[in-house]
Amino acid sequence: MRLWTLCSLLICGLFFSIPAMAKLDVVFFNPGAAEDSFWGDVDRLMSVASTKLDMNLEIIHSDRNHFKMITQLAELLSDSASLPHYVILVNEKQSALKMLQMLYPYPIHVQLILNDISVGERDILLQDPHWQEYLLPAIIPDNYAIGSATAKSLMADLKDKEAKVLLISGDKSTPASVLRTQGAHDYFFIQANATVVQTVYGQWSEDIAYGQALTLLGRYPDLNMIWTASDRMAIGVLKALKEKGLKSGQEVFVSTINTSPDILHLRREQAVSVLGGGHFLAGALGLVQLQHYQRTRKYVPYEGIALFDVLRPDSAFYQMLVARDWPAIFQAEILDKLPPQ
Repeated sequence: MRLWTLCSLLICGLFFSIPAMAKLDVVFFNPGAAEDSFWGDVDRLMSVASTKLDMNLEIIHSDRNHFKMITQLAELLSDSASLPHYVILVNEKQSALKMLQMLYPYPIHVQLILNDISVGERDILLQDPHWQEYLLPAIIPDNYAIGSATAKSLMADLKDKEAKVLLISGDKSTPASVLRTQGAHDYFFIQANATVVQTVYGQWSEDIAYGQALTLLGRYPDLNMIWTASDRMAIGVLKALKEKGLKSGQEVFVSTINTSPDILHLRREQAVSVLGGGHFLAGALGLVQLQHYQRTRKYVPYEGIALFDVLRPDSAFYQMLVARDWPAIFQAEILDKLPPQ
């Protein structure tokens, strides 16, 4: 009888230790495309992080089509034999609530990064015992703050001259876009020498932003400042300025956000006057948090990690970005800045 009891305890111990020892299976639904400047960087850093952390990471791209992303989740859930331990979502065009509804019947932990559901929506979900267990804290960079910070840095270039500002936002529904633009608008609004002449939506597209800038530079001949929500739209603006015979950084000052190789070069050449970035770190930080949560059922405090900042070309971080040194970035900008565990 004692032998049977001992064997039973040993078997139970082995059974319950398997999840702690096994690799975590994580699926990230990337709303962009693999070749996108920003979303590709998110992928690359997450891939480095998953290797370093010894995780199984699958990345599924929806190519900025949130309906496609919903279909992809349905396909994943249809194979009940290979469900992941964790799913990472982005609330692209308010698609997350539908995806959470689809995930509800399954014992899968869910983490949102970059774009969260609203505070009210999260509060309602967390009244349900299922989501109390399976909906994890989100990792959301402060988009309002970077919108305001890039606007402030842009104003500094004019040295108290009158500013006529065009805002080129991303879209009207994605939380990051809305907050980023609101931060810029609010900062310009309280400046006595600044006027926002118009806000348009470039849909994160170089071509659309180029056409908008070309039209609006003709409509507002005294325009001297263009704030943009992403790098590809800024590149479209620079193309329009060149066609109009205007010098960026002298006659018209341009700011933007993201850290693609093209925009890093343009910032060093001063064609772009202000550059914000760092939020691509959120995905890799999310993997660190999932691993820690699996062990402790807690999240690691990460106040020391700058998910957004105005970037200086002479900084060590900037040099790592230029070199695309993802292992060094993961170590220096995430692991080294977390508290000792």
